Amino acid sequence: MLKIFRNIRRDLLTENKFRKYILYAIGEIFLVVIGILIALQINNWNNLRIEKKAEQTSYQNIRQQIVEDSTELSGVKAFNLHYLNQYAFANEIIKSNDRKQIDTLALITIYLSQYSDFHGNGNIFQNLVNSGEINLLQNAAISNSVQKLEMIYAHLNKLEDIHWEIISNELTPEVKGVINYATMEIIKPDKLYSVELQNIFVEIIFLTKGKDVVYNQALEKIRSIIELIEEEVDNKS
Repeated sequence: MLKIFRNIRRDLLTENKFRKYILYAIGEIFLVVIGILIALQINNWNNLRIEKKAEQTSYQNIRQQIVEDSTELSGVKAFNLHYLNQYAFANEIIKSNDRKQIDTLALITIYLSQYSDFHGNGNIFQNLVNSGEINLLQNAAISNSVQKLEMIYAHLNKLEDIHWEIISNELTPEVKGVINYATMEIIKPDKLYSVELQNIFVEIIFLTKGKDVVYNQALEKIRSIIELIEEEVDNKS
C-alpha cells in the first residue's frame, strides 16, 4: 500500500502536476488522520470493555464477601438470641427469688461468659478505595450501600467490645468463688440472687437486644446490596 502511494507521488511530481500533488498530499494526510482517529476509537472501546469487565468483577467480589458475611451474621445472631432467652429466664428466677431453680440459675450464670462475636470481611469499602477499584464502580447506590454496611459493622463491633468489657470487668469479679466450675457445686448461693448479679444480667440482656437489632440491620443491608448488584449485573450482561 505504501509502495502504491509512493508511486503515485512520484508520477505526479515527474509529470509536473503540482496542484494535483498538493490535493493528493492533503488527501493522504486526511487518510492518515482518519486512521489515527479510528485507532484511538478502537483503543478507547477496548479500554472501556476492560474497565466494564473489571467493574463487573468488583461487583461479584463484593457480592461474594457479603454473602459470606451474611452466613456468619445469621449464625452469631442465632447464638446471641439463644443466650438472650437464657439470660431473660435467669433474670426472672432472680426477680421471683425462686430457690428451686438455683441449679438452672447457676448454669446460666456460667453462660454469661458466652457472647456473640462477628468476624466478617471488614473494610470492604476502604479496600476498594485503597486499591482504586472504587473508581470503577459506576453504580453509586452500590458503593454508598457498601460504605453504610461498613458503618453498621463498626457499630456492631463496638457493642461486642462493650459486651466483652462487661464480662471481664464486671462479671468475672462478681461470680469468682460463687460456683465451683469443676464440680458445678454452688459455694455461695445467696450471691446468685444478689442485686449485683441481677444488674449484670440486665446489662447484658439490654446489650444482647441491641446487638440483635444491629445484626438485623446488617443482614437487611446485605440483602439490599445483593439485589442492587444482581440488577446491575443483569442490566450489563
